[in-house]
Amino acid sequence: MDTMKYSLKQKPQIYFSFDSRNSFIDNRRAKIFGFLAGVNYNNRLYFALGYNQLYPPTTNFDEYYYYVNKENKKDSVTEKLKLFYISASAEFVFYTSKHWSLSMPLQIGFGDAYYKYNLNGENIKLGESFNFVYEPAVAVQYKFCKYFGVGADIGYRFMVTPERKLNQKFTSPIYAFSTIIYYYEVYKYFFRKKEKSS
Repeated sequence: MDTMKYSLKQKPQIYFSFDSRNSFIDNRRAKIFGFLAGVNYNNRLYFALGYNQLYPPTTNFDEYYYYVNKENKKDSVTEKLKLFYISASAEFVFYTSKHWSLSMPLQIGFGDAYYKYNLNGENIKLGESFNFVYEPAVAVQYKFCKYFGVGADIGYRFMVTPERKLNQKFTSPIYAFSTIIYYYEVYKYFFRKKEKSS
């Protein structure tokens, strides 16, 4: 608590983050792409808002919608699974050294999930449902120089949706491996270099 109180008294820094988290949907591998923008207090506390979605599109979750066409024959179109949510996140770095850091990220989100198909030029959604997402995790980072590092996250995604067709499909372990660029350090380097040259 003392570390949190001290960190919140420091001047915040703006930070951005892109990530791609591996998980499972209905026991099949899926990737969630995310973007975060927020503030960093003393490199110990992070608060951000983000956008997340199932990406890239995959055929793993395709289903078929059957209908009778204009020729009175049975036909079908492919339904594509869509998932996205807006999130608020907080992260506390509880251990840090010259090269290593351990943290606990927590992300809470609200969004939409549905199947979508196109019929006669019209986009139609099936099983659309508002959902709640809760993602606790543990993260480790290794900073091999002032500007770059590598990291790994492991956690769990709990997703609650009232739509029976989608329910339980998205609750899954999540894991990610990343290359990290410390943008603020890069910015300071070029900014100070510009000041010296002038």
